[in-house]
Amino acid sequence: MTAQWHREGTCSVICCGEIYNAPDLRRTLDLAADTTLASVLLAAWRRWSVDFLPRLNGVIALALHNNSELLLYSDPSGLQSLFYQATGNGHVAFATCQDTLLCLPGTERRLSQRSLHEYLRFLDIAAPNTLFDDVLAVPAGQLVRCSNRGIESMSWPASAMKVASAIRFPRAVEMLEGHLLHSVRERVADSIKPAAFLSGGIDSSLLCALASRHRPDTTTLTVGFDNSQYDEAETAQRVAKHLGLAHRVLRFSRQEYLGAFARLSRQTAQPSADPAAMATLLAFDYCHSRFDAVLDGTGADEACGAMPPRHIRLAVGYASILPVKWRRSLTQLFLSLPVLKGYAPILDFEHPAETMIRWRGFTRADIEELCGEPVSFSHTRYFRIFSDFPRRAHFERSSALLDAMPSDRLTQASLISGLRVRYPFCDPDTDRFIRQLRTDWRHLPGEPKRILRALLARYIPRNVWDLPKHGFDFPLLPFLAGDDFALVRRHLDPAPWRHNGLLRPEVVSRYAKSFMAGDEQLTFRVWALVVLGAWLEGRKNLRRTEWTHHERPQLIDSAPNENPDVHGLFRA
Repeated sequence: MTAQWHREGTCSVICCGEIYNAPDLRRTLDLAADTTLASVLLAAWRRWSVDFLPRLNGVIALALHNNSELLLYSDPSGLQSLFYQATGNGHVAFATCQDTLLCLPGTERRLSQRSLHEYLRFLDIAAPNTLFDDVLAVPAGQLVRCSNRGIESMSWPASAMKVASAIRFPRAVEMLEGHLLHSVRERVADSIKPAAFLSGGIDSSLLCALASRHRPDTTTLTVGFDNSQYDEAETAQRVAKHLGLAHRVLRFSRQEYLGAFARLSRQTAQPSADPAAMATLLAFDYCHSRFDAVLDGTGADEACGAMPPRHIRLAVGYASILPVKWRRSLTQLFLSLPVLKGYAPILDFEHPAETMIRWRGFTRADIEELCGEPVSFSHTRYFRIFSDFPRRAHFERSSALLDAMPSDRLTQASLISGLRVRYPFCDPDTDRFIRQLRTDWRHLPGEPKRILRALLARYIPRNVWDLPKHGFDFPLLPFLAGDDFALVRRHLDPAPWRHNGLLRPEVVSRYAKSFMAGDEQLTFRVWALVVLGAWLEGRKNLRRTEWTHHERPQLIDSAPNENPDVHGLFRA
């Protein structure tokens, strides 16, 4: 996506991304049909001030400067990154790419100690935190305002879209169909060769069904694996066949995955250990030269929300109120009795938030041993959101945590490949409509995403798609074990860790040896170290001795640049 810049008098805007309702905005603002997106955004700001931002329907990051004020915004999907840093000379630097930001005048590249802890615990880093000190990411759906008063963030309350209380479930399904049909139509309207990712799950199958109404020439794509535990190509093929859509199964070799791993290590601004990142990048690469727009089902999980499993509800709702010593004693008792061993996870945690983390990263004690220093996660977005809810607000808490989880594999793969990926579930009206529905219409025990299932059943018989399903995943264990653990041996060798000083090399080496000896429970932890080690390999200047801590100055700035990404430097 190419950046656009437009200036009128003392006001200027620079943006990167797509706005699908731009034609509607042009008509409302009495602008010509060929008015550039940047010009439309500046006209919208003049008409509605910052309240024009919630009117935007798309994936976009923008910076708007007016006199002594700089506004930075990332849309609610969070799928277009925007970073900023207050420099010591009274400026604010910003960019959609962290590496670009850290090359701007006055910026500094210093690893953040606590963000390293966050990465090791969660295997990624959530906005506003980044791996670098004083470099912040604009959180999804938030506006960062920089002026001579300092830097402040704001967001908009959810719109009061409420379904009439008398409406019945079938009518709600019809209304959702209308929203999604409109969203899909907008996102394929300008496409000559459309495609859609199809995993065989509810979200992607529903999008493909709706796309077939508008564009029967849509090609569906599935990433397949030789391991049947991960491969869902058969279900996807049945769905595509029923819809009459062309279908392709993408199967990549180990060498292709290793190549994708190397590219991600070199080109991502900060490490993220999502195991599906390599397959995502290869799929995006494949599509880039063949299709001009690809639909993806991201956003459905967040909109529908999720109820955590029963053992997590028991852990958070009840076990969390027990004294730590009692829980530890009970955990040991449960583990010693075969009949109770399966219930140990209800009690085996230090903080109840740990029970809902999506990947099995390092524990606090593990990270303290690796880093040789005290560790806290109170600064993380995950722990802050967790603490915002009463103990028994399980559905609300879990749904909010889903919103907070980064989608780095999508943003990075899109940035590296150049593919235009479009997300109909992230359409503001569609997302808002789903979120305000009754909880039991969004989720029932044994029937998650109830309303999506009901709508999909109108297009495809249930026996075609209603099968056990897991999220898009990757056979990580055999990948790490391949070629006699070559990746593990290379990136967990103690020598480079001794050189950079970030982690204790003897502890890193111990994890490698235990994993290669057969301890499969260490898979995600070893993977996190492999990803971090590979990322650091090309950045040998990043060493622990360069870590510093200081107060972020109260700043501001101004002066845009036109380039492939959004970046600039502003002064009040």
